[in-house]
Amino acid sequence: MSDPENVNGLAHFCEHMLFLGTEKYPDEYEYTNYLSKNGGTSNAVTYPTMTKYYFKVAPDKLDGALDRFAQFFIAPLFTESATDREIKAVNSEHEKNLATDVWRIRQVQKHLAADEHPYR
Repeated sequence: MSDPENVNGLAHFCEHMLFLGTEKYPDEYEYTNYLSKNGGTSNAVTYPTMTKYYFKVAPDKLDGALDRFAQFFIAPLFTESATDREIKAVNSEHEKNLATDVWRIRQVQKHLAADEHPYR
């Protein structure tokens, strides 16, 4: 997923929200707790043209982890309380990034990319 032209940060916001409950597993911490109880971890990273989600878990618990993970994309909740909190979290990350040279260089590269290129 990448951001629509006029909604910067939407892909990153969705990355955050998908971890926070689904119709089948409504508890915000279900996925994280399941993984941690079974020797696992998870994370995600949003790039200009895609978002990567990844996790690890004990091999005998993979089916349960995959079921929970798949629900992110089948029926995420996007609750009001999580929405408000994650908008603030994404904005805070953005403000922190403004101070890093690597982020600033990436913004210049995006600006210099051809108008029709998805990196832009």
